Amino acid sequence: MSLASQVPSSARPENSDGIAKNAGIIVIEGSALTPLGPKMVYANPHALNATGYEKQSLEGSPLGLVYDRNDLTSLIGKLPAIAERSTYCWMDRDLMRADGRRVRCHWTIRPTKRENTPGSYFILTFEPLSEAREVAKEPEAVEPRIPEVSAPPRIESDSRSDSVAMTAGGVAHDFKNALQIIKSNLELAGLESGALKRAVAPFLEEAEWALSDAEVLARQMLALSRKETDTHHVFRVNGLLKRVSRLCTAGSKTRSRLNIHDGVRCVHGDPAQIYQVLHNLVTNARQAMPNGGTIDLVAGNANLGADNKYKVTAGSYTVISVRDRGNGIPPEVLPRIFDRDFTTKHDGSGFGLASCKEIVESHGGVIRVASIVGVGTEFLVFLPSTESSEDSISGIFNEPKSSGRVTLRDFSGNRILIVEDDPKIAKATQGILKHLGCNFLVATSGEEAMRIFRECHGSAESIDAALIDITLPGGLDGTQVFHQLQRIDPDLVAIATSGYFEDENPAGILELGFKAAVPKPYSIADLSSAMERAFA
Repeated sequence: MSLASQVPSSARPENSDGIAKNAGIIVIEGSALTPLGPKMVYANPHALNATGYEKQSLEGSPLGLVYDRNDLTSLIGKLPAIAERSTYCWMDRDLMRADGRRVRCHWTIRPTKRENTPGSYFILTFEPLSEAREVAKEPEAVEPRIPEVSAPPRIESDSRSDSVAMTAGGVAHDFKNALQIIKSNLELAGLESGALKRAVAPFLEEAEWALSDAEVLARQMLALSRKETDTHHVFRVNGLLKRVSRLCTAGSKTRSRLNIHDGVRCVHGDPAQIYQVLHNLVTNARQAMPNGGTIDLVAGNANLGADNKYKVTAGSYTVISVRDRGNGIPPEVLPRIFDRDFTTKHDGSGFGLASCKEIVESHGGVIRVASIVGVGTEFLVFLPSTESSEDSISGIFNEPKSSGRVTLRDFSGNRILIVEDDPKIAKATQGILKHLGCNFLVATSGEEAMRIFRECHGSAESIDAALIDITLPGGLDGTQVFHQLQRIDPDLVAIATSGYFEDENPAGILELGFKAAVPKPYSIADLSSAMERAFA
């Protein structure tokens, strides 16, 4: 079934009054469920021709594929207000074509104002400014104009960067779904009792730490998909070093020796990127000692003058040393190790050290290396220190919390409807809810969820709450399902979940009526906490 066939005919406005005959027309869903805006569910032939996309490529993609990214967040934030308007709003913004060209267009947006149909939609029209009607000739259409907001200077992006951002968002979502399956099953395995649990406990713990590391990577991908620039924090390197020391030496013959000097100063930057640098350097150090050995990780302060042996610009630095006792790097190879695509490993990519150098330099720092064949190698990372002493990265690198160490509430007697299209996630969630004492039913689509809910409503086995995946593919999405279930039972307790969520209060979700939200991948403790908030 095509997306357009699911949109009521009243929301397909080819002949609507007030829309120019040759205007491009796009219908979007009423809420944004991805970082790149609401999904486009219909496009007329003029829209396809103007954007350069095929129908199957445009319909089903987020609005951010074609609408000016620099205004997208602002437009999404104004959708609730636009929905209450009795007329349309307009704005002059760029149309982003499939070939990477930008075309300045006159856009209008209006709600469909339909009744007795699921969900909500908005109609957008656009015409190149050279062809658009003069606004001055239509004074009645000027209000309500979407107000301009102050914004930083626009950095032009090409179609490749937009494509990478969209791909990163989708990959992050799918990656977090995969992590959800792993996380749930690891926790359920850890809840088993007896001698087997004691035997496998150390391995489960290391797997949970590695999983926590993967969650950081997923958040980085989401930040890329949103083109976020505000990822810098003031932070101490202590925690990053402790974490990388544990993760990179687990399950190997290598051990780490950590020496963090007293009073190590904070730095300002992206902690996830700096962690990536340290992770790469420690991994390389471990690989340089295949028979095992000790990696020394040292952090301290350095106040360097203009004439210093490291040839670093004068200033105050936080310095991190990663030293191994491996075979060393031959002198003829050493000058090239930071070159992109250069590697001495048979399975290497040549990207690791090059990316480390780029990241450190983007933070205003430098990276130095010294190596002696047969003795070992030392990398020094110089990061400019900040005068601030407040560490602001709590919550970015979360330590795994075993459900065995967390007090969980008993939800016995509650009947939960799981609305989840991925059968493996649904199965893992059943195991979690069973541990929490719940009964449960599973629906793999919005339509099935509505059928099950109607059958159970008013019976002895009525449903107390629904755990709804917001990003259901095809058919009704999670918010539409929730609104339909609300029509049957206005008092329904609903919890939203998605791989696109980053915290417990994703933008707009609680305002839609959900009692709580839980981002994937969630733990048993996370879901228990969300249910407690919802039932409260």
